[in-house]
Amino acid sequence: IAGLIWYAVWLWLVFETPAKHPTIAARELRYIEDSLGQAHSHAPQPTIRTTPWRKFMTSMPVYAIIVANFCRSWNFYLLVLFQARFMSESFGLTTVETGMVGSLPHLLMTCIVPLGGMLADHLRKTGTLTTTQVRKLFNCGGFGVEALFFLVVAYATVRHNSTGATLALTVGVAGSGFAISGFNVNHLDIAPRYASILMGMSNGIGTIAGLLVPIFVDHMTKDK
Repeated sequence: IAGLIWYAVWLWLVFETPAKHPTIAARELRYIEDSLGQAHSHAPQPTIRTTPWRKFMTSMPVYAIIVANFCRSWNFYLLVLFQARFMSESFGLTTVETGMVGSLPHLLMTCIVPLGGMLADHLRKTGTLTTTQVRKLFNCGGFGVEALFFLVVAYATVRHNSTGATLALTVGVAGSGFAISGFNVNHLDIAPRYASILMGMSNGIGTIAGLLVPIFVDHMTKDK
């Protein structure tokens, strides 16, 4: 039901381009088109034939985005599929308790993502850092925070410290939200006209992690 409601709202509110939106202000339209390098441009939408597939396949920045997306997706699917099982088997939490614990990291992440985006834009607009520096800082910083606190989760688990593991898991996942201001918007930096295509490519490959994670976990825990 929620999916059908989302679909209906999407059809109602979303349009092919900003210029086709019936209620967009001229100033807002100009701002969006200027930011995408499309001011006063009536270039046709990309098609399969006009999309520079060869340049995509030979671009190191594109591969960097794909790798980052895959790595983030790996942790995402790992948590979605096995976090409840981990908390239950490691600390004996009930279904309700694992549900509460599982929601905390992502609730905090919903605050971190927009705050990280505003901070990233501020650093770019003020000239404190270049766009490349901002993307690298936020991407590596977000991944680094997550990796560091996942190690803390492992240490707390060995010590049977459920509170410590929960806090570390929450901070780690929430901290990874800063990476959204890195790889996840980098498509617009390197190819604004083809950003949607690149997003589809990187997300599609990233989703493969969801197929591999269960196999990996099953292999690693078969002798538990």
